[in-house]
Formats: sequence, structure tokens, C-alpha cells
Amino acid sequence: MKAMESYNLQEIEEEAPFLQLEERSDENEPINDPPGDKQFSMMYKMMKTFCVILIWFCMGLWSEINGATFQDLMSLTNSNYGALSQAISMKGVGGLCGCFLGGGYIVERLHHKIELILVVCVMISAGLNSVIPFCHYVVVYGIINAILGWADVLLNVAGQVIIMDIWKEKASGPLHSVHIGYGVGGFIVPQIVKPFISKKLPVNEKTITNSDCEVVTTSPFTNFTFDVIDGNDLTLSNVTINPRASSLSETSNLKYGFFIITAIVIVIAFIWLLFYLFKNKLDKVSNNHHKKKSKRSIGDTFNFNVCAPGDPIFAFFIYVLLFLWCYMATSGERIIGKYLYSYARNQACFSPSKAENLLTAYWVFHTVGRTLGFLVSSLIHMKYVIFIEGVGNLISALVLFFYSDNHTALWLFVSCFGLFTGPIYPSGVAWTNRYIILTATGVMIPSIASGISDISFLPTFGHFVELLGIRVMTIFLLGYGVIICVLPFIMQSVACTRGDRFMKQNFNENFHRM
Repeated sequence: MKAMESYNLQEIEEEAPFLQLEERSDENEPINDPPGDKQFSMMYKMMKTFCVILIWFCMGLWSEINGATFQDLMSLTNSNYGALSQAISMKGVGGLCGCFLGGGYIVERLHHKIELILVVCVMISAGLNSVIPFCHYVVVYGIINAILGWADVLLNVAGQVIIMDIWKEKASGPLHSVHIGYGVGGFIVPQIVKPFISKKLPVNEKTITNSDCEVVTTSPFTNFTFDVIDGNDLTLSNVTINPRASSLSETSNLKYGFFIITAIVIVIAFIWLLFYLFKNKLDKVSNNHHKKKSKRSIGDTFNFNVCAPGDPIFAFFIYVLLFLWCYMATSGERIIGKYLYSYARNQACFSPSKAENLLTAYWVFHTVGRTLGFLVSSLIHMKYVIFIEGVGNLISALVLFFYSDNHTALWLFVSCFGLFTGPIYPSGVAWTNRYIILTATGVMIPSIASGISDISFLPTFGHFVELLGIRVMTIFLLGYGVIICVLPFIMQSVACTRGDRFMKQNFNENFHRM
């Protein structure tokens, strides 16, 4: 009998696409972890988790710098909100290409070289980041963003697979901790670029919804002439200025901010290269297991029955809800991350330095939110956590919609927005992991949602900013808050039809002990 049980266990391990707690499809009961997985020491888990956090830190640096330098990039590429938003949305196009052209499948097949995948993607992103300050064409900037999006998908999938690989049912907390790195990168970026951004930029006057704001609103395509007094003979002289040449000279120092970020990213890539070259013997045992698994076909990788044995329809609907949740989470982050700086300057009349500080405040509390999510997820079930996050976002959006003209309310509730928006994305992954087995392909679903959000949302938002002004940001935030508050009710209504798979496992283990 023991030999038969050992044979069944080995067969299931070879077919499962992800090192997670498995379930027998015929009995719908969990089985034990593979023996190699139990050998991971706590020190090994903590070290590898910290290295993954550094990857998210890098993504926060190169992904959020365009929000902190949005108006400078408009001047650099001679574009407006609509055109630049479309260029940034190309990151979503690259992300979708990475997803549909085998992002998750590449990680599955090359699981034994997953650290090398991280190194290559980080180095590619570092090189592209250093090129951006010399990009004077918005189309070229869009192509750069597309390649960055492709790299981000592989980093997202590989990083989250590593975390769930080593933490199993305890992955909820570590998943939140990994995403903390993105927020840290987000709030460091404004302070890095603040000394190098231009103080006055020609901006499209239609985006200024507060006439009290002192913003230069000259057209970037024409020269203008004004009179000055000659100090020697006190006579008036005509001086002609080319705004584009002026704005380009003001943005010439911007490259130093990008170079600093590139240097940081290269250092972290080198850390992962060392990790790949000198990883411990325990990893080699796990790698041998994954080499056997890499013989599976693409059809096996996309098999929903593996995610929820005996109930593939349930797995499908859970993935649909995960997609919707991550789509909205990405939309909320993009509104603030990309346009808050412009809102602060054109609507709240903040100075460039003060606007960067407001953006920093958002990302600081975004990081605090993810840190709290990491701690709370270990104490409170994820079904309650997503409700708390939804309500918090709705309240913050309502206050900003009605009272954003009050600077105190703006500072306070932008911070609150960061606090409740921060943990949403990892909460969706952690919630899904409680109800189905997340494969590498399943982890790709949030990346697909983010890509489609970028493609559909950013150009739409940029178009409305051109039509109605930057004030439209608070309207979009309100719509986001309403939807993200309603979604948890739908998600939990579907999830309760099957129940938490880890709770069922604990029940079965206690039952067999009795």
C-alpha cells in the first residue's frame, strides 16, 4: 500500500505545473508537498524573497519615472498629454506580447534557469532606461516602452513563481512583501529626478483647469517675441525665443536622473547574477525536479483542471475575477502614478518641487499599504482584506472628488489613496492562491490585465485630459473607487461555492490524525 501511495504521489508531482500543494483530482483531497520543498531553510527563503523584492524595486524605478517627469518628457518629445499617454500605453502592448508569446510558458520550461531570466530582463531594462533622455520622438519612446513591458512580464511571472515555489500556503504575506519593492522604487524616483527637472515648461493650455496657476502656456511649435530694455541705452529691443529650444535646454539635465536609476538597476542585476552562479545545492535538487516537468506540453500548462482538480469551470471563473481585479488595480495606480504630478502643478498650483513631494507622499503610503498588507494577510483571511481595501479606496476617491481643491485634503487623501491602493494588486494574487493552484501561466493573468489596462485606459485618460483638462483625474478616481468596492462582493460570491483549499487541507490532515 505504501509503495502504491508513493507511486501515485510521484505521478502527480510530474504532471503538476507548479510546486504547490497538490490535490487528487478524483478525491479532491490535498496531498503532501514534494520532499525537496520541505528542505528550504528559513534563511534561504528570506534571502531569496529579499532578492525578488529588489527586482520589484527596479521595476518601480524605471516604470514610475515617466510620471515624475511627465511634463519634461512632453517637452523632450514635443508631444502633448494624449500622444505621450499613448506612448506610455505601449508598455501594455509589450506586456501582452510577452504574455501571449510565451511569458508564462518560458518560465515553466526554463524554471531551472529562472534567475538567469531575471538577470537578462533587468539588464535589458537598464539599457533602455539610459536611452530615454536622448529620445526626441514620441514614436521611439513608445517602442522603448513596448520592450520594457515585455521584460516586465517575465519579471512578474518569474518573481511570483519563485515566491509561491518556496512559501506554498504561506505565500500570501511574502507576495505582499515582494510588491513593497515597487512602492519603494516609486517614492524614491521623484526625489532622484527632482534636482534635474525643469522649472518652467510649455504646456497645453487646455489642461490647466485652474486659472490661478502660474504656468507657461506658449505653443511648442512657434516662436514668440517680446520687448526688453537694453541696460546701456535704455532702449527697447525685440527678442525672439524658440520655446522648443528653451525647453530642451531645460530638460538637458534630466539625463542624470535616468543615469542614476540605471546604475542602481545594474547593481541589482549583478546581485542576481551572483545568486544564479553560486546558488546552493538545495536549488539543484529542485531544478532536477523542474527539468522533468519541462517535458509537459503547452496544453498541460493551460489545463484548468490542474488549478482546481475536478472543477475546471471554477478555476476559469476565478481567473476571470482575478483579471478584473488586477485590471482595476492597475488603472488606479496609473491615474495617480502618471498624472498626479501634472495635476498638482496645473490644478493645485504646486511648485515643481512641491508636486514631486506630493507624488513621493503617495508612493510612501503606497509602500506602507503593501507593508500592512504583508502583515495583515498573515492574520486576516484574504476574503476580508479585499473588502477593506475596496471600501478604503471608495472613501478616498469620494473625498478627493469633492474636496481636492483644499490642499490639506489633497495631501491627506492622496496619502490615504496610496495606503489602500498599494496592497490591491498582490491581494488579488494572494486571494486567488487561496482557492485554486496558481501555475506560472496563472500568475501571468495579472500581467495580461495590466497590459490591457495600459492599452485601453492610458490613451483614453490622456484624450479626456486634452478635452476637459487635468481636473478630470478626480472623476476617473471616483469611478475606480466605486468599481473596486463592488468587485469583492462578486469575487467572494463565486469563491464560496468551492471554499478555501488550504482550509480543506488542514481539515483533512486533522481528520486523518484522529
